Amino acid sequence: MAQLAQEAEVSQQIQKVLKQSVSKKEKKSLIKSIKKSSIAQTGKATSLQTIISVSNSMVGTSTLVFPVLFCQSGIGLGIMIAIIIGLISCRTTQLLIVHNKSDEMDLPDTLQRVLGAKWKTIFNISNVILLWASGIIYMILICNQLYPLIQIICDNIGIKSAQLTEITLSKLSYQWVGIGYTLFILPMFFQKKLGIILQLLPYGIISVFSFILFTIYEGIYMLITDHQGVVDNLKWFSWDVSTMAGTFALALLIQSMVVPIMKNNMIQQNNNRDIAIGFTWTWFVYCMAGTFGAFAVAGALANNQKQDGKSGSTLLDYYPSDNPLVIVIQVLLFLQLTLVFPVLQFITRSQFFGLIYELERQPKWQFYAFSLTYAITCLIVQCVEVDLSLIISLCGAVIGLFQEYIIPIALHLNCLYAKKGFQTQNQPNYNQVQVSMESTQYLVDQVDFTKFSLNDEEDLKCNDHQELLKRMPKNLRISLYSFILIIGIAIGIGKLIDIFK
Repeated sequence: MAQLAQEAEVSQQIQKVLKQSVSKKEKKSLIKSIKKSSIAQTGKATSLQTIISVSNSMVGTSTLVFPVLFCQSGIGLGIMIAIIIGLISCRTTQLLIVHNKSDEMDLPDTLQRVLGAKWKTIFNISNVILLWASGIIYMILICNQLYPLIQIICDNIGIKSAQLTEITLSKLSYQWVGIGYTLFILPMFFQKKLGIILQLLPYGIISVFSFILFTIYEGIYMLITDHQGVVDNLKWFSWDVSTMAGTFALALLIQSMVVPIMKNNMIQQNNNRDIAIGFTWTWFVYCMAGTFGAFAVAGALANNQKQDGKSGSTLLDYYPSDNPLVIVIQVLLFLQLTLVFPVLQFITRSQFFGLIYELERQPKWQFYAFSLTYAITCLIVQCVEVDLSLIISLCGAVIGLFQEYIIPIALHLNCLYAKKGFQTQNQPNYNQVQVSMESTQYLVDQVDFTKFSLNDEEDLKCNDHQELLKRMPKNLRISLYSFILIIGIAIGIGKLIDIFK
């Protein structure tokens, strides 16, 4: 989330330029200066800080669903899938860094130079879908934390409320909470500056780690107090591979934001190592939360603690809503999710308009229409109570297929083995000179950076890969990455098949 804040700050600086009454050429020059300044300020983080940034960018809302998923689908399956997806995602993330040049601010710059505008557009479209889906996930999680808190207040003042799974507007219900929260958050969606939200955003990680500590504590407590009950309600393995794999694919999806993080690493030679350590720590955190959370869920089931009317999407659904510790965790999570939600919408809107508008065109009523559409979409999905784990796993399986598998592998193999002399307008080779197009991962409002060059006369050949080419024979490398790609395709197809079962 800290990376989202950094990208949003750059976006806001560029929006100020767009409002200036200067020529298109002058705007391009000013935007270029902002980007170069942002790149110049990188390289200040130690390896430890970089590792923490990599991990923090992945440890998020997926932590809330892993306890239930590990309990229902199997602890052994979860750990095994975490290892496989973790290794694949770590390697494809490293590939993006290998081919990123020092003067390229973000991954779209590299895609533009190597694979052309079409691949960059595919990446940006997948990011819009990913961020939009993330907003829906946040909306559901926010209302899941908020509704029990409101129910406690209503019970104390004698107001009857519906169960969480009951869809009704005739009394206080989960749907009314969603409507009320949408009206509350909508003014933030209409803001063109995020202000204090960006300053508070980094502190949101406190709520996630508070939940993880709560999960570990409850897991140990249940093992000690009701060991047999925990064992009786646990699964170690199942065939629900697609759900687990899709959820981990989303949880470990960092490809869209890793380039700016690693550019800030003081010692660039340590990038691959620091990425690997960051993934290892994240794997450990997720497996700890999933395993001990599964113990806690199984213990709660053994003691019939699951609340009536609760969907059982997260560990908190298996504890009494008036538990003081649960209330504290819910409040912290609600505040953190509420801080992130407007940022997600801001970045989604920025990149969406970056895809369709040129520099001289500025959306007016479209700006508010998009924000309203975003809010209503999230509200509709929340009101009809679509299963949270379904959205998370489907998003990870499908979007992960593009960002974790197809794009990094295409980038890597094209760079190493594309035939010299072959070049089209949309797909240039790595080892040839091409004009670099102005871009950033999270495009700002009203800008399509594919229209403008960043370094008009600079030779943008890729980095030297002679040592890399010697490490593995061509046929073996192509076979290896083809096998990895097959795994990603299988996960995506498997999840789509599950939906129609």
